[in-house]
Amino acid sequence: MAYTIVKSDGEILTTIADGTINTTSTSLALPGRNYAGYGQSQDTNFVHVVENFADTTPPENPLRGQLWYNTSTGTLNVCPTDYESNTANWVALATSTSTGTTTFGNISVSGNITTSNISVGNTISGTTGTFVNITVTNTATIATGNITTLNSGTTNTQAITTSANTTAGTLTGTWTANGGLSGNSIIITNGNLFIGNSGGANLYGIRTDKYMYANGDPISLGGGSYSNANVASYLPVYNGTILATTVTLGNITTGAAGTQGNITGNWTLTSGSRLQATYADLAERFESDDYYDPGTVVELGGDKEITAVKYELSEDIFGVISNTAAYLMNAGAGDDESHPPVAVSGRVQVKVTGQVKKGERLVSAGNGIARAAKRGEVTAFNTIGRALASKNTEDVGTIEAIVSIK
Repeated sequence: MAYTIVKSDGEILTTIADGTINTTSTSLALPGRNYAGYGQSQDTNFVHVVENFADTTPPENPLRGQLWYNTSTGTLNVCPTDYESNTANWVALATSTSTGTTTFGNISVSGNITTSNISVGNTISGTTGTFVNITVTNTATIATGNITTLNSGTTNTQAITTSANTTAGTLTGTWTANGGLSGNSIIITNGNLFIGNSGGANLYGIRTDKYMYANGDPISLGGGSYSNANVASYLPVYNGTILATTVTLGNITTGAAGTQGNITGNWTLTSGSRLQATYADLAERFESDDYYDPGTVVELGGDKEITAVKYELSEDIFGVISNTAAYLMNAGAGDDESHPPVAVSGRVQVKVTGQVKKGERLVSAGNGIARAAKRGEVTAFNTIGRALASKNTEDVGTIEAIVSIK
């Protein structure tokens, strides 16, 4: 019986089939039941955990909370999210050197620190403090809630911040911005430019003497045209809800053929409309008592819902394992190992033994395989389907057939 591995928060991580070893769900090798040589895998796992996966690069397939010791920098790191492979995204805890120096990440101290020497690389913060002399370099940032006067004359600074993107700040007075990168006076990296008044009504707008611009191309807002050349190509992808009765477009895609998507609601094809598919079989997921390759002929029975057909001329045939379903029913029941798709109608590849002529009817040969029916063998209940191609060898192979299970 396959092992189901559950994470600490109750989420199912993976299912490991009997006699196999899983090396893709985590950074460890997880042996299934009755896997030969599991002791070596377990010993290797213990060593990797003890050394915190010490290497120059993060371990493969890490899980959230996993430790990794970066041997290049001597830094202990924590994985922030499952399967994070980017070194820069791991959370650095501490760096130690052979000289006895330890460097930590961000530290918040609520009490007093008494020492003969403290070297601070970036930020000093405190509720109260007296500073006799402060030198601010031209690359430094002053973050504060309120500064009454920076300088009675001219203040040179590269950044004024409220300490966080979500913390509000206020500029009072009439300000003039004199040019910048490529002549731009104000560059907004994130968020919107919003103009309102103290009464709450949005009575004010942005005045331009000529045009608004998108990627350098002018946009006339007074009846101008909008196309990919000046607007659409530079807008971000919208991931919200489209509130429209009718949407006309040429393609709906999840980005790749292997990427799943969802359609919610009760949908009807209008008169004359068609839903076309690349493949040509109708399949449904059923729970299997073992893993079966595509093309295997199955019947109802075994420890689960389906099992490989056992006998010749079996009238218990139920369908053929498919990996090219044009329409897959009960898709959320499981994966291809636990609940393989069973084609019950349409074109599908079928495992056959012996020679087969195109057009011949196929019946069970036992052991999950079909064969061409001989004269007088065909009944309404033992026919799997008809061959759409010929096979001229005596060994076991696959041919395309049209199946229709009674």
